[in-house]
Amino acid sequence: MFKNSNRINRIEKSFYDLLSSRIKGSLVNEDIRKVTLINIFAIFGLFYLLFYSYRMYLSGDYNLSIIYIFVAGVVLSMQVLLRYSRRVTLSSHIFVLSLFCLELYFLFRNGSTILHVKSYYIFPGIYWYYIFPLLSLFLFGRKIGTFYNIVLIAITICFFSIDSPMTQLYDMELKVRFLSIYSLIFFFAFFFESIRVVTFDAFLKMQEKNVEYSRRIMDKNKDLRRTNKELLMLSEEVRVQMEYHKDLNVMLEVKNEKIVSQNQQLEIQSNEIADQRDLLLIQKQNITDSILYASHIQKALLPSDDIMNDIFSDHFILNKPRDIIGGDFYYVKKVDNTLVLAVADCTGHGVPGALLSMLGISYLNEIIHTKELSETNAILNEMRDKIKLALHQSNQTREAKDGMDMALIAIDLDSKILKYSGANNPIYIIRDSELIELKADKMPIGIQPNEKPHFTNLEFQLRKNDSIYLFSDGYPDQIDKETMKKFSLKNFQSLLLSITNLNMADQRDELEKVIEGWRKNADQTDDILVVGVRI
Repeated sequence: MFKNSNRINRIEKSFYDLLSSRIKGSLVNEDIRKVTLINIFAIFGLFYLLFYSYRMYLSGDYNLSIIYIFVAGVVLSMQVLLRYSRRVTLSSHIFVLSLFCLELYFLFRNGSTILHVKSYYIFPGIYWYYIFPLLSLFLFGRKIGTFYNIVLIAITICFFSIDSPMTQLYDMELKVRFLSIYSLIFFFAFFFESIRVVTFDAFLKMQEKNVEYSRRIMDKNKDLRRTNKELLMLSEEVRVQMEYHKDLNVMLEVKNEKIVSQNQQLEIQSNEIADQRDLLLIQKQNITDSILYASHIQKALLPSDDIMNDIFSDHFILNKPRDIIGGDFYYVKKVDNTLVLAVADCTGHGVPGALLSMLGISYLNEIIHTKELSETNAILNEMRDKIKLALHQSNQTREAKDGMDMALIAIDLDSKILKYSGANNPIYIIRDSELIELKADKMPIGIQPNEKPHFTNLEFQLRKNDSIYLFSDGYPDQIDKETMKKFSLKNFQSLLLSITNLNMADQRDELEKVIEGWRKNADQTDDILVVGVRI
């Protein structure tokens, strides 16, 4: 029985080495996953190619038989190259291009073959098409895989659209069926690959957390072992003293009993600490999982890029919560011919800030959808009333001053008139390398002593190529861990002026690069949110 088990293990190892081309690791490794996928397709492809080469030889179609043998040779050469050089990317391109060329060959060949049956029943080689989106997307991912599929289907559509003897067997019913099935398989493969990438990224993050937790546990265990060693040394010293001081035996016995009692108490405490540590780890994991899920919900509530893309051809959103979820949020809504855009900074970070942000998004939706508010300050006035009511704020001395800072603009898309109101948060407009600041009222959306009865409404006539920036205080308030200085609004303004000639996507990258360099891998001190649009 033991010999049979060893034989089975050797067979399994040999089979795994064959599929993985002897690359060490598990299927979690991206290269091993691709190599295994290539080898599985290659093995079945070789069997198919050699079988149909023999069939074509028997039927007298020697040219097709030779082509099958040539493609089989290419696939086999690719496997040898992969096994000895382990160039996964090159082997993937060879394999996909071989299948690409074989499919195009069948497309042209079948189109010029004269048979005595309906064309949509004689499509043997073209069905290789249905393997192509699965293989290309699973090997190269969504970008390169989609490129290969677009090129292949574009050539196919162009070929179908040509009225010639080479396409006489492809009637409209066949074309519609083929393109529909191909599109369905492509979208299924694209969706599956997207889910796989997201799941794999989440798995890697979880692995990193597990490694970090294991390291911390090992450090704790080292400290406990060191403590136990010190206690053992103390016990040994007491034993030696008992041997050399018999006259003090009674006193030493009493002390020894105390030491034993202390050891028992330390052991009990050590066990309690270990239990509490395990419980804390479990609770931390549960809390982290909940916060991760909450971050997906919070992201889903934020506006998608589609809304901005429909209105602005050039824009960016830099959103970096300090924790997994944060209190900064942005809001975009188009009502008739007016665009409403807001950036808000809620009190607190993490879960408390996220709860306030969800409350703010909900109230903005309610105010803009249910009331005809023509001025931006009316929206902020209404927001302040609702926040006070929701948080039961009555201007008592000891109550929490929770609320949010916000910059809110409304742009008439016809007249290009911008209306702005701000609660502590200004906005910047850059025109012809000059920065124009629209200042905010020095009061939040929430309770504050000596607050003004109404927010101020400002108007500004926009021009083409004006750049508008809305932001929270997180970016200028980031601290350099060496000098303990903030980045400051002055440096932020200078940075915006220096990058104003770049497109918005490059501006976002530059803003992120600069603030990460400023932090120098230190902990982020606040949520960061910057939104930029170009008229």
